[in-house]
Amino acid sequence: MLLLGVEETPALAIIWSLAKQGVPLTVGSSRRICAGMLSRFPIRRLLYPDPASSPDRFLEWLVATLRSGEYPVTMACGEQATYLLSKHKPALAPHTSIPIVEIDTFIKCRDKSLTMKAAAACGVPTPVTWFPEDIGIDGVAARATYPAVVKPCVSDGARGISFVHSPDELCRVHMRTREQYGPCIVQEFVPHQGMQYKAEFLLDRAGVVRLGGAYAKLRYYPPTGGSSTLNRTVLRKDVLEMGARLLTYLRWYGMGDCDFILDPRDGVTKLMEVNPRFTRTIRVLVEAGIDYPFELYRLALGHEPRDRREYRENVFLRYLPADLIWFLRSPERFRARPSFFRFISKDLHYEEWSLRDPLAGVGFWGSLLLDMLDPAARRNRLR
Repeated sequence: MLLLGVEETPALAIIWSLAKQGVPLTVGSSRRICAGMLSRFPIRRLLYPDPASSPDRFLEWLVATLRSGEYPVTMACGEQATYLLSKHKPALAPHTSIPIVEIDTFIKCRDKSLTMKAAAACGVPTPVTWFPEDIGIDGVAARATYPAVVKPCVSDGARGISFVHSPDELCRVHMRTREQYGPCIVQEFVPHQGMQYKAEFLLDRAGVVRLGGAYAKLRYYPPTGGSSTLNRTVLRKDVLEMGARLLTYLRWYGMGDCDFILDPRDGVTKLMEVNPRFTRTIRVLVEAGIDYPFELYRLALGHEPRDRREYRENVFLRYLPADLIWFLRSPERFRARPSFFRFISKDLHYEEWSLRDPLAGVGFWGSLLLDMLDPAARRNRLR
């Protein structure tokens, strides 16, 4: 099997899962030094052009590599590599099986405006959302409630998200954000006193949910709302039901991740976004007992994935680099539960390292150090 994008954090959970099952694995990256490339488990490591800055060269490399027929299954981590596999799946299909949904459906979850419209169509609650591309930013500014949130339709983590407090500020921020990120949506601000949740699913080719699990985002960076730094598995039937309803409505295939927030004003759990790919935090559910990577691999080979909805609660996953920044920035640093200073326990795992694969941790921290030395990469990381 070929796994692309192993500079991304979810690669480690996939590598460890497939290695445990004895799957021969080749990994690829645009970076020589990263967690996946230094892992001890892959049998081969390939270097390729950066799919973000050189997508055409990357695709040329990919087609040439897959034509050999060596890789019956190809998967990807990261936004850009996953998008390119979906977009060019018809051309690549004769050479390998790609367990990613077709591009038309993929875009419905990559683009937040389409996601929100799909959620409304199937009755999944969302924050009130306005669409500048449909009615113009002046029309949105007149209708919106403040504070409001400007979000790029396509981005990852909290990149590009801004909070605005007046119609004039909304128009200014929207113009600036659209120039940098492209089309945006505007949403009502949901106070972050409510817990945020993630639900991870695997759907078969008929769009039927076969695996599903949920976890809570206990801490995140930025502290006002963003990417999680500490997660805990929970049993939330409402979150799982709503996520499954949306992805089934879309006739999804493969991995799907739904983000929710509990609105403290009305007690309703609302959809924030859908990520059409492996997410950073997939390891928390793998450690809790749901082996998404291996079941996705079996699905790609034509086997029926084994249904699994049971998993252990109170399994924790920590992303230490961002959690360190959270500690520096959050007024709750000494009041947080569990404590920031709880570094070792039976059910606590780390996204970026494991004792069974220590060089992967070296690769992760080496890659992070190189990013911190590059001004553009450093700004991207810290944002």
